Amino acid sequence: MPKRLLILAATGAALAVTAGPAAATDNPMPGAKPGACVDHVKPISGITPRAARRAARKRVVRGTAQDVGCGLNSVSISVARKKGTKCRPLKKNKRLGRLTRCSKHRWLPVRGTTRWSFRLPKRLPKGRYVIQTRAIDFAGNVQRSRTRHLRLR
Repeated sequence: MPKRLLILAATGAALAVTAGPAAATDNPMPGAKPGACVDHVKPISGITPRAARRAARKRVVRGTAQDVGCGLNSVSISVARKKGTKCRPLKKNKRLGRLTRCSKHRWLPVRGTTRWSFRLPKRLPKGRYVIQTRAIDFAGNVQRSRTRHLRLR
């Protein structure tokens, strides 16, 4: 009987080794369904303060994202004009929506994954904006959004 337990333990160890962190070649194709890879580490994305200042002048938000394990599936951004305690989120048609809670986000896709960019519309009115980013990896782990403030003049 102990031999059977030893065989099962050895088989379980072999499975644990093969189910470890995926190599760069094990990543599924972009657009694969979440859960295609097993990973418990959330991805990271963000904008540096310097990039936020540059975005105010150039109207292009640039950032980076990374993931340990399965790789990045997508990165998205939420842009909202802050007015008092409420916000007007940027919609897919590149116009500002109705005044709503700032905790309500409209996630828009960005161009790229590890190094990404998002072009802000030229017609955005002057004011204070809240920009949030989030990344999703192939395992379906969603990053808790990171916030950066921006002032358009």
